[in-house]
Amino acid sequence: MANTIPYLELNGNTKEALEFYGNAFGATPTMVQTYAEMGDSRGDETLGNRIVHARLEKDGVELLYFSDSYTDDESVVAGNMLSIAFMFDDEASLKATYEIFKDGGHVSIELQEMPWGGTYAKLTDKLGVEWQLNWQKS
Repeated sequence: MANTIPYLELNGNTKEALEFYGNAFGATPTMVQTYAEMGDSRGDETLGNRIVHARLEKDGVELLYFSDSYTDDESVVAGNMLSIAFMFDDEASLKATYEIFKDGGHVSIELQEMPWGGTYAKLTDKLGVEWQLNWQKS
């Protein structure tokens, strides 16, 4: 079955993002590779330590992909490239993730019941990524 996997490109803080989002979703980092491991560090220790690719998985499902940018340039500005809609299986998980993202983040739409029958919130987490969190009642 086809699915969408959001891919976050960060500016050198992918290791922090893996821990943060792994905690928020109860997911495990997998396939974590650095530029040095790929043979693409050009002798630069800082670049060599950056993550070229990583994944977060939960229950055998790939949730998110990550990468650090190749250079420290201004083309990667946290949160300006992507908003991620995350659909939860249960309301308790939605609320737990909302509380984690809210801490140090900015809430645009408070967690609330919506006209479409879902419980929804829109917020930007402490790393600058904008999220649309939703749990649809059956």
